[in-house]
Amino acid sequence: MSILSDRVLRQALTICLLVYVFSAKGYIECSDTSFSLQTVQAIVTRGHLDIPYAEGGTLQGPDGRSYSKYGIGLALYYVPWVAASDVLACCTRLPGPELTGFLISFANIPFAMLALVLFAKLLKLFGATGVRAWLLPLGLGLGTLTWRYGCYDFSEEMQMALLMLAVYGVARGTPKAIASAGGGFAWLLLVKLLYVAFFPLFLVYLIARPGSLRQRIRNATLFMFPFVLAVCFLAWLNLARFGNLLESGYGSEAGLFFPSQLWHAVPQLLGSPDKGLLVFCPILILGVFGWKEFAKRYRPEALLCGGLVVGNLILAGAWHSWIGGWSWGPRLLVPAIPLWLLPAAFSIPRRQSRALLGIVALLTLTSFLAQIPGVLVKDQEIHQIKENMLTAQEMRSAPSDSVMACILLKHKLAERNEVYRVSEFHIPGNRELDLTGYRTFLGLNVWTEQAARQLKEPALRWLPLLALFPIGFLAVRIGAALKTAV
Repeated sequence: MSILSDRVLRQALTICLLVYVFSAKGYIECSDTSFSLQTVQAIVTRGHLDIPYAEGGTLQGPDGRSYSKYGIGLALYYVPWVAASDVLACCTRLPGPELTGFLISFANIPFAMLALVLFAKLLKLFGATGVRAWLLPLGLGLGTLTWRYGCYDFSEEMQMALLMLAVYGVARGTPKAIASAGGGFAWLLLVKLLYVAFFPLFLVYLIARPGSLRQRIRNATLFMFPFVLAVCFLAWLNLARFGNLLESGYGSEAGLFFPSQLWHAVPQLLGSPDKGLLVFCPILILGVFGWKEFAKRYRPEALLCGGLVVGNLILAGAWHSWIGGWSWGPRLLVPAIPLWLLPAAFSIPRRQSRALLGIVALLTLTSFLAQIPGVLVKDQEIHQIKENMLTAQEMRSAPSDSVMACILLKHKLAERNEVYRVSEFHIPGNRELDLTGYRTFLGLNVWTEQAARQLKEPALRWLPLLALFPIGFLAVRIGAALKTAV
């Protein structure tokens, strides 16, 4: 049974990889990414970190130079990607910036796959076997925002994978795993300093584990050593750039946390049609029902995972921009999504009935279908319409982001243009909204569509059909395994 589960898991992961590769966008969607790329170029060409000043994206040091406010870990990860694009540009004579954007649009896929593999390993560590061992990773990969952010140049997918590396490493408990967990957490800190708030949770977990005092101190030291190195490096970097050990680059914005808004923000982050985690990822409902059994069997691990989930929710809800800016769904909650789903392994009993498996499979399929509009439609198109094109009166009748994405996708498939009437969005009137001036809004938001238009090769638009054959074959194999399990 274990060999069968491992084989089906590999098939499920292969499907996710193929889907991610053909869901990449082929260009940079997030404007914030440009600051990290400018930092990379400054490192490679001048050996410095300063970049041109930009309001909201940089902070000036005492020497008058400006530096990106975003974590150095992201910029360092982009170095080989930028180097590869420079080599390709020399070999192909294609524009360097376009090649860089194209490659960066694939840069989160390795982290998405790493998160899925670590999630599967964590399930196995907690005794999940049979259908649970492969259906839940498949649900995480294609039934949650992991899919969208695996093909997005926001750093949330990287944060997810590094957080999972830290959790899996300390839960496994071997010296090598704990050292890897410490390295993952240190890198996570370089990507986003806010995660320093979660360090005590990991430290308490390691100290409280069963074993001799010497062993527990050793484990805590193994985890802490990379963390201390990362903190020292960041302190030196802050001092070199801003003359202040504690200045990370966010300036006064770093203090814009408002706990008083949690009563409003948390319900919105969990259940609103625009930003609700359980609305965008219905499969996570399975995880909600498994926490009691999870805590009963693995109390220390449940406390660690629960603390990370609650901590992430509180920090996101208290942040002044808790909606995550112009992004799809509750962006700030994305890194903790695997921990929301993890307890589902305990809500699905070892001996599954046909009815229960049917419900789980249906919920997984529903979650998968819910992701498609967000993957194929550029969410900035939705925000552009709502924020800049609709009147205040029209906005009162505008649908939620999730519904609007479905309407846009239906129009793109049927009309293949970017001229809409407000009535299509169930808004009274017949006024036209013309978005043809936005190049990246045209057609479906995948790299083959963008490349077909840029290179004037319409045949590229149909390239994803080639992936349907292996995906279909693997899906049939997985369906047979699910039927056998019943």
